[in-house]
Amino acid sequence: MGLKRREFLQQAGRVLAAIGISEAGWLRLGSRYLEALAQPTARKLALLVGVDQYPDSPLHGCVTDVELQRELLVYRFGFAPSDILTLTDAGATRDNIETAFVTHLREQAKPGDVVVFHFSGCGSRVSVGDSPAKMQNSLVPADDVVPLLENRSVNDILEETVLQLVRSLATENAIAILDTSHTYPGFLKNGNFRIRSRPRPTIGQPSLAELTFVEGLQAGKNNRSAIALLSAAANSQIAGEQEWNGFTAGLFTYALTQSLWLATPASSFSVSFSRAAGTVEQIAGLSQQPQIRPDNLTTAPALNFATSLMLNSAAADGAVTAVEDGGKTVQLWLGGLSAGVLECCEGSVFAVDEKEGDSLEDSNYTSRLLLRSRTGLSAKAQILDKLDRTKGQLTAGDLVREEIRVLPRNIGLTVALDSGLERIERVDATSAFATVPQVSAVGSEQPADFRFGRVSETIVAQTPAAYEPALYQGRYGLFSVSQMLIPDTQGDGGEAVKVAVQRLIPQLKALQAGKLLRLTVNETSSRLKVRAVLATLAPQARVMVQRESVRASGDYRLEPLSAPSEKSSNLGILSLPIGSRIQYRLYNESDRPVYAAVFSSDTAGRLLAMNYQAESDAGAMSMAIAPGDNLSVPAAGALGLAVSGAVGLAETLIIVSENSFDRTLAAIAAEMQQTRDTLPVMLLNPLNVARAVLEDLHVASIPGVQKLGISTDDLALDVNVWATLSFVYRVV
Repeated sequence: MGLKRREFLQQAGRVLAAIGISEAGWLRLGSRYLEALAQPTARKLALLVGVDQYPDSPLHGCVTDVELQRELLVYRFGFAPSDILTLTDAGATRDNIETAFVTHLREQAKPGDVVVFHFSGCGSRVSVGDSPAKMQNSLVPADDVVPLLENRSVNDILEETVLQLVRSLATENAIAILDTSHTYPGFLKNGNFRIRSRPRPTIGQPSLAELTFVEGLQAGKNNRSAIALLSAAANSQIAGEQEWNGFTAGLFTYALTQSLWLATPASSFSVSFSRAAGTVEQIAGLSQQPQIRPDNLTTAPALNFATSLMLNSAAADGAVTAVEDGGKTVQLWLGGLSAGVLECCEGSVFAVDEKEGDSLEDSNYTSRLLLRSRTGLSAKAQILDKLDRTKGQLTAGDLVREEIRVLPRNIGLTVALDSGLERIERVDATSAFATVPQVSAVGSEQPADFRFGRVSETIVAQTPAAYEPALYQGRYGLFSVSQMLIPDTQGDGGEAVKVAVQRLIPQLKALQAGKLLRLTVNETSSRLKVRAVLATLAPQARVMVQRESVRASGDYRLEPLSAPSEKSSNLGILSLPIGSRIQYRLYNESDRPVYAAVFSSDTAGRLLAMNYQAESDAGAMSMAIAPGDNLSVPAAGALGLAVSGAVGLAETLIIVSENSFDRTLAAIAAEMQQTRDTLPVMLLNPLNVARAVLEDLHVASIPGVQKLGISTDDLALDVNVWATLSFVYRVV
């Protein structure tokens, strides 16, 4: 190798004292990294590490994380495959990781180059002295060792070592991504999540080899005082991995890579990271909150990555990885699709993004792909059209996006039975759930939408202080996959399992309805040019969040909001205090009239219609919104909607279509006891309403589906005719 290890140790930088980083400093740092990431002239190097095969704590998604990052860097950011080095399982030893960092990154990177280091695996904390204050975060390599009483050394890599290595690079365009956690909570799993921390108390200390390596880094001169460090969770939190349909991956890595697949030239890093953090929080709750933090691990940074993300291509749902069968079929990587849509995507149609110079308006330059089968994140598709592509045939690396989303008509709900239930309880629960249409019970280890169990066994560790655990002894309830109790699902003490399941049927239907409506979210693939904002009216008038159909305009960027006060940047999910008054504003920036259906699910999963009013009201679901016009919910001049209910996550979906929502209106009216003039309207038949929404979108899509010659008994939704924008916020 170029420099010998000792020579490298002598030349590498010293450890800087803990620093506070200003907002302006983070702005410059984020700008430099993101702009360099997209530059075609800069060399782009990556070292990706994933360890599943630990001797006493095997994981299952870390090698998948490496694949997620590699495919993103190659197909979305233009990294050369030869410039990406991967170390997985047995190859990811402490010495191999540190040596690879030196030879592949440090010795090759030049000023202006881009460097990415990623680690997925177990984390821990080790003692670097006798004082508890001298504990440091560490990464656990594949050659982990169990410390002995006479020798407390472990083979961990200090997180500080990683930070110093990144500082020693010749380029400032570097980032470290750590999908691990350092706190062992005393159990390996949290609901459906396997925890990425070493499952034993913190009693180890760094090995002599690691201390020697660190000493060498401290002896040299560092190039930089700050780096970009993305962490899967805060220091005191746990980071988890989850099994989806056909694959397991880290919550943070999957959310982050998916967000970056969907980033556009108009996006900023704060938007991409915020969406990733929000996705993690929706799944894991407050137990895991991704962080962008300074490298001294003590001062919370003030972040405002306001510069645009300089990407060379539009948002994509995936890429062609191989062309087979003489050009008749292709292999796809679908890293940009949400997990819910991915699970249902067989039969869907994808369009190959136009190459440079191709016309968006001329379909002769866009190939369509019919997805035939899927395994995990990989899929095989049939090329539907033999088109005269004067600018070249399909090749590996072509980006793909949704064109027709196909959803089965029988999508159900899956409930995992908690492992804490007795055998007879599991038998009774399985039997009871079998009587509920389209709701199935599965084992505790299997992928699920929700969990069913005894409240007393989980409420203590994860509910707000307002709950008194003693009050819930012997009660059954529904939980999220991260073991958070869903409000209003706990029953009376002493009830039988079958009685509990029957009691939960109305809420199960509402949760299933929410799942169906969430499958329509398509703001990154929709071609319908609309945007919406969530604004608070009280206690302060302010626009908090904007959502838009980002692919709707030719330059992939909608006009900015008119007033600077309407710009807001949040990392993670927006929090709104109970009692706040909010309003949604929808802008039709297309060239055609549109109709809007606005639904909200509260923290208990109940579904509410936000703009179902008398037909004469201008804000009604049945009234068209003219091109250039806008709609406020509730109506302009009103006091707004009061944020209420239990603490937790709430979501509002604004579903916009070229066609009116005739079936949806009929489904709402069918069981309404009376027409109400106040908002919102609690739906008595939420599942029927959700199915009607899907049917309305399917009917609106028929012309486009027929034009492509697609025949299916399932629901086929054309991204050109509808857009669903999602607003998620935490009620506090």
